[in-house]
Amino acid sequence: MLRTTTFAVATLALSTLVSAQVGEEKHKTEAKVPADATMWKPSLSPEGGLAGVAGINSSPMRPADRTHILEAMSEYSRRYGPFSRPGARGLYERFPIFPVGGREWEDLIMFNYVDVDSADGTLQDWNCGGRYTYDGSYTNSAWIKSFDHQLIGVPVVAVLDGTVTQVRDSEPDQNEVPGDGLTNYIGIHHGGDRYCWYESLKQGSASVEVGDEVRAGQQIAQVASSGSTDWPGLRFSTWEPTGNVDEWIPVEPYAGSCNPGQSGWENQVDIPVGAKCRDFGITTTNLNTFFADEIYSWRPPLEGSITLDHDRLWLWTYATDIGILSTYRMQFYDPSGNLNFDTGTEWMNFSSTSYRQFITWFVWDIPGLHTIPGTWTVNMIVNDNPYINFPLEVLEPGTILPNRPPENVLTTISPQNASTDDVLTCRVYTLDVNEPDWDLVRYRYTWSVGGRVLRNTISAGLADHLPRLEGCDGAVVECQVIPSDGVLNAPTAIAKVRLSGESSGDSNCDGNVDIVDLLVILNEWGSCSICSGDHNQDGEVDITDLLIVIAGWG
Repeated sequence: MLRTTTFAVATLALSTLVSAQVGEEKHKTEAKVPADATMWKPSLSPEGGLAGVAGINSSPMRPADRTHILEAMSEYSRRYGPFSRPGARGLYERFPIFPVGGREWEDLIMFNYVDVDSADGTLQDWNCGGRYTYDGSYTNSAWIKSFDHQLIGVPVVAVLDGTVTQVRDSEPDQNEVPGDGLTNYIGIHHGGDRYCWYESLKQGSASVEVGDEVRAGQQIAQVASSGSTDWPGLRFSTWEPTGNVDEWIPVEPYAGSCNPGQSGWENQVDIPVGAKCRDFGITTTNLNTFFADEIYSWRPPLEGSITLDHDRLWLWTYATDIGILSTYRMQFYDPSGNLNFDTGTEWMNFSSTSYRQFITWFVWDIPGLHTIPGTWTVNMIVNDNPYINFPLEVLEPGTILPNRPPENVLTTISPQNASTDDVLTCRVYTLDVNEPDWDLVRYRYTWSVGGRVLRNTISAGLADHLPRLEGCDGAVVECQVIPSDGVLNAPTAIAKVRLSGESSGDSNCDGNVDIVDLLVILNEWGSCSICSGDHNQDGEVDITDLLIVIAGWG
């Protein structure tokens, strides 16, 4: 049976939300109970429950932004000559990566796709859902989780080889509410009829200038929330001409029932189904007070533990794809593994609207959390499906839990059968709770070939990209990833891939076969699975590999 607390909150949510639309142009608190918990906690539910919810809808790009893009592309084509003849979608070179250092639908939330319904007043996304777009949308928008992630940095990279045609790099980049100014952007002509626009960039982060030639996977900037947006991320758009030099149309590279044909991506990532936890945390800070200004783009307070004499325990979660009339259930297990408290099934979204992004916070005053110290386990279920399971450290009063490093991660390099023509991607895979103190984790990516470092960067993203390595046939590429909470590091995760082709003996791909390559041979001598010095790829670094280096010397 639903308790009175939840029914009261649900009633308020229903009256507030019933008229809400997915395509709203601003953040809006969908339901919020009074800040003073005693005003809404009835005697039947002294433990607490749902304290507030907020559906998140970021503002669409202003018409002025689209007009500015069209003018810039037309000016470029008039100055340098028209692009090649237009062709049907799918005839172009496909995009090998999404141009952000992250993983789609993991740490990158695909907030909007292109509106493939060209009529005014109607909208449709590529998979016929209609929820992940707005009327007139021309971008594929990928949001990172918070401004805190933006401060660490998440790179934007070129999606294909091309020529930089436009750069704006001076606009403010941390808008908490939609702004009226232009966004920071980079325009790149990717050859033929393809022109791409990278928007919402961090002020001062552009690493390219007009006229520069860029390679696919090369970093060009960092994500932010410049212009009319109020959430950090990248707005990426693809444009093709209609045949008239002054007429351009945005195209949707994602293919589906409402956008048939070949996908514009080499590896298209589909929209996931069902609610999924994107971030989570615990705190003793009053979250009703924290969210009183209805700004949700900063990560809420987090604490690694609570003490028995805490006032109330607050929990918050950032989720995607919360459907209508969604429910939750929390189960609190004490350190002995006994079920100490079970909320039962309660309403999480008592409305007729589904939400792409959704922040929810709860407050609990559970007697066992004031009397039983140790490591508790909390299990949260949403819509009868597993949502998150996490440890809750409960300490004696006055006890301080030392800072703990992040958990170990796994990393891979793709594509697995890579060649010198491929953009390489190093992906990080983590546990649901990758930081025992709930700290924000950043990752140091170090790419190297034969000990020569090619790229070294710190990012809040779960992936990093490396442009193709011309002239490095047979080389071994290594990606080292070090997770850190800013103070303590987790163990280094290492992934390697060997590029196809026959090695010339140039282990570090610097264009010379010299003493450095000889030292690589000597250092790796013996059996080896994937080693830079194993030039004939037989699993042994031996005299044969030494002879290959000598033969290629110079």
